[in-house]
Amino acid sequence: RYIDEVFEEVIITQDVVYGNAPDLPFIFLFEWNTIDIDLDMDVYEPMGDTLTNRPVIVFAHTGSFFSGHNELDDVVDLAISAAKRGYVAISINYRLGLNILSTYSGERAVYRAVQDGGAAIRYLREYPEEFGINPDTIFMWGTSAGALIALHLSYVGDADRPIATYGSGSDPDLGCSICEGNDYVHDPRPKAIVSCWGAVGSLDWISDDDAVPAIMFHGTLDPIVPFNAGFPFVLDIALPIVYGSNLIHDRLDEVGIENELYAESGLL
Repeated sequence: RYIDEVFEEVIITQDVVYGNAPDLPFIFLFEWNTIDIDLDMDVYEPMGDTLTNRPVIVFAHTGSFFSGHNELDDVVDLAISAAKRGYVAISINYRLGLNILSTYSGERAVYRAVQDGGAAIRYLREYPEEFGINPDTIFMWGTSAGALIALHLSYVGDADRPIATYGSGSDPDLGCSICEGNDYVHDPRPKAIVSCWGAVGSLDWISDDDAVPAIMFHGTLDPIVPFNAGFPFVLDIALPIVYGSNLIHDRLDEVGIENELYAESGLL
């Protein structure tokens, strides 16, 4: 159990609402014009399981913060595989909306998604009996944009909020990182994370009190999320420079946070 697939079938409960938050009705236009939406997730459980204190893996999908959903093939396959190993797997939807020509929009897009990832974990910790889970063993696995969610949720505190998240002109203040989506008072951070080709906005945000272990995977020639430091999409446009897995690994080592990096040379 937890290593091999010991269950043959999986029970999937779709569209479980974990919160509610203001969302953009368009891909990136008119930040002041938001509508409230329900934030939902799909729950994957091993069929016939008799344990009630199970570990959880929360999966966050890819999509560069302007596309994607929680039924993409990769997160579905990962969730099914995890549930067959005895985990309770959660595949979350989070808010999208990014103008790739705007640093302001980029910072706000990541922040909204991080808020939603934290709200999902707080929801699970509020209702452990309902899902038969251990609230102290909730992990997060993110790919690309989802990995940015896992990394920022683990290592970025309220004091590190980008200025853009406070709004400008008629754009709304996005609120604190752990008080949006729902009102449940729990630690929003996962127990540990799996980051597949992720990055952070600043290495200085990672400090020795952010004791969330990480395992990271990244191709050294990734054209979308840099392995070291650079612009997303490898385009010197208005998006901010981000710091990829190799530099995150060095920073985590520097502050004494347990981590492993698996880099594939030349792999895109």
